Formats: sequence, C-alpha cells, structure tokens
Amino acid sequence: MTGRPDSLLLDASCLLNLYATGCLREISAALPYHFQVTDYVVEQEALYIWRPGPTGSRDEREPVDLTSVLREGLIQLIRLEHPAEEATFIDLAADLDDGEAITGALAFQRGYAVATDDRKARRVLGQLSPSVRLVSTLELLKLWVEESRVSREELASAMAAMQSCASYIPGRRDPLYEWWRSILRES
Repeated sequence: MTGRPDSLLLDASCLLNLYATGCLREISAALPYHFQVTDYVVEQEALYIWRPGPTGSRDEREPVDLTSVLREGLIQLIRLEHPAEEATFIDLAADLDDGEAITGALAFQRGYAVATDDRKARRVLGQLSPSVRLVSTLELLKLWVEESRVSREELASAMAAMQSCASYIPGRRDPLYEWWRSILRES
C-alpha cells in the first residue's frame, strides 16, 4: 500500500453532500486533505443534485459540475489502474454498489482514507482493513468550521442546502448528530 496519508477519496454520497452545500470549492481548499474521486463516481453516480423549483418543490435537477475544482487541482480524478485494485474491486462489489466498491478498492490498495456516510460501506470497509480510515460528511463540515472559522450562519445555510438538495440527514447514531441538529435548529 502506498499513498499520501492525507489523501481522501470521496464516495458519491459525500461528494453530492459537499457539492450541495454550494461550498465545495471552499471546503476542499480549506481542509488538510488531498481530495480525490473516482472516474466512475463522477461519470455514473454523482450526476445531479436537486434545486427547489419556482414553487419550492424539489423538481429541478441541477447537473453536478466539478470542472473548476478539478481544473484547480482541489479534487483529483482517479481510476482503477492495477490488477490488485481491480481484484479488490471485484471482491468488494459482491457486497457494495460499484461506486463504493471502486472507492474502497482504491483506498485499500493505495492507503487512502474514505469519506462515506453509507453504513454498509463503512461496515464492509472497516472489516476489510482497519487501516482504511473512514470520515463522514459531518466530520468534514466540522473540520471546515474549525479550519476556516466559518460563521454559524454560513454553516447553517450549507447544511440546509445539503439537506434539501442532496437529501442528507445523518443517522441518530452519528456522533455529530446533535451538533448537526443544533446548527439547523438555531438557524
């Protein structure tokens, strides 16, 4: 296993959550990670978020456009390249969706951390190897607040957008669930 210890692979759900905040560029620039995402996630899974339509309903799909963050190098696009990565992907695909399986295979083989909120993916990747560090969307937001001194209002707006545009609601067992609730309640 090789890789930068600060490399963080975003799965589709985390990428969509962060994109929906409207602050993906700021988050990826501020955090001490080298953000990466697989070509499969970008081309097959993280295609759009929902934006409120004129009546306030969620009927307007907005295509996900990562052009600027990719061009600026804030997020790097990667793909399966080696037989060991492909073999690990095949093993993981028996239990996970393809996006999570590819993300997990690359993280395992390259020594990267994974950002995912998917409970099954977290369980399977945790069983695969304790060396695959798992990070959640809320952990990334909390770190963004700490690193950038984001105002409570800006954070509440980002969280509300993430909830409405990416349908993100953390589970009650999430260690940062009460923090999330308190931010949204006070906004």
